[in-house]
Amino acid sequence: MDLSSKDTPFQSARNASIPKIAIVGAGISGLSTAWYLQRLLPNASIHLFESGDQVGGVIQTVHTDPFLIEKGADNFATLMPDAIQMVDEMGLRDEFISPKPDHRLAQVVRDGKVVPIPNGFSLMQPTRISSIVKTRALSLQGKLRMAAEYFVKRRESTADESVESFAIRRLGRECFERLVEPIVGGIFTARSETLSMQAAMPQFVAMEREHGGLIRGAIAKQKNQEAAERSARQATGARYDQFLAPKQGMSWWLNAIRDRLTANVYLNQSITEIKQLEDQRWTLSTKMAPQSQTIPVEAFDSLILALPSHRSAALLQKPKPKLANLLERIPYASSAIAVLAVPRHEIRNEALCFGIVVPKIENRDVLAISLSSEKYDGRCPEDMVLLRVFMGGAVRPELMEKSDDQLLAIARKEVKELLGVSSLPRWQSLVRWNEAMPQYLVGHNALVTSIRDLLVDIPSLKLTGNAFDGVGIPQCVRGAKRIAEQVAKQFQSN
Repeated sequence: MDLSSKDTPFQSARNASIPKIAIVGAGISGLSTAWYLQRLLPNASIHLFESGDQVGGVIQTVHTDPFLIEKGADNFATLMPDAIQMVDEMGLRDEFISPKPDHRLAQVVRDGKVVPIPNGFSLMQPTRISSIVKTRALSLQGKLRMAAEYFVKRRESTADESVESFAIRRLGRECFERLVEPIVGGIFTARSETLSMQAAMPQFVAMEREHGGLIRGAIAKQKNQEAAERSARQATGARYDQFLAPKQGMSWWLNAIRDRLTANVYLNQSITEIKQLEDQRWTLSTKMAPQSQTIPVEAFDSLILALPSHRSAALLQKPKPKLANLLERIPYASSAIAVLAVPRHEIRNEALCFGIVVPKIENRDVLAISLSSEKYDGRCPEDMVLLRVFMGGAVRPELMEKSDDQLLAIARKEVKELLGVSSLPRWQSLVRWNEAMPQYLVGHNALVTSIRDLLVDIPSLKLTGNAFDGVGIPQCVRGAKRIAEQVAKQFQSN
């Protein structure tokens, strides 16, 4: 049988002194876990299982000459250092590039037209009042209400609240509807009225508690800020100086992680069942595509599930039903991305930017439009622009019932109206991600705490992934490293 591995593991003689560890899921979380485990436990026997035919999970790059297309994340932030530290540990920094210098701005749709997001407006924090005064994204009344955030009293309750509640309370309804909601929707594909503030944007909750508000927090930082924070204040809409992408695409980086693993990596291996033995070890049953036979696998001392929480729940339903039931309470949203290659000369000059977010109040059929080729070099020929049009999510889930052709037609219509492109795309494709984005509902952190409380009594089982502490790549790497350290500590103490 072809296990798509560098070695042939299960026929080797077992050595009781060598920890045997299974990781299920070879997305960024599973790969990062394996990377750190092999550094912390160089003698361990590590086995990484992936149901697909490539590593990366929802991070996938497609090379269709002359286009480089990202089907998922197209970069990562460096403000949280975990991902870039991993890149440095691998000696790959020279293979990563920063965003291009031209058109470094993000925009938002207002009354059917594209206008710049105010300079220094980061997620929901205004840091440059002069830019707020000039912005066309808000009315005069909206600007005055946002500026009045300085005088809004801090909330005394420590209970979780939604992003909508927090933003309206501090910045006013217009700022929420015109800026915060579309930015948050574009990042999390989530509904702001149900998205947990403590889970999604804890930095602003802490800022209110520490400094009394968002503007007060910005002023406090200005007194003793680092270079990175200066860049954040000067950026338009997003902190572009603090993002990196691999020259050759995100899949290149994830494949580079795999190539540096000493772990055995098995592709096309769906885990169909897991069982815990009396000695706390775990056995796995796998289905090897395209065959339908189930292959029993020998016991592992430690099992790490780096999967979407609903997939982990399905595997744990028999051996750990209470844990599975909690994991099932984390909902997921589905989305679609229409990728369009359009002539550069047809895009209105004022629409050239890194990305456009669309407020729900505009009643349009897209969440956001990313101009991929404006952000990074090498994505398409110079006379064209590669667009990614995001649809669906928790904001517009009904759109996912439409066919690929219908969604592509919607994307073309929106691009024509918002960017001015009148001709048919030179190339187009649709990407669907079903149940791929976890939704951090109000109370999410308390739910995660309950999950981890149950895991205390199951020391041979670990969970990691974007369902718990953040959906971004740096958060996934940080969570994976923490799990690797916990597993390593268990074996080192024995």
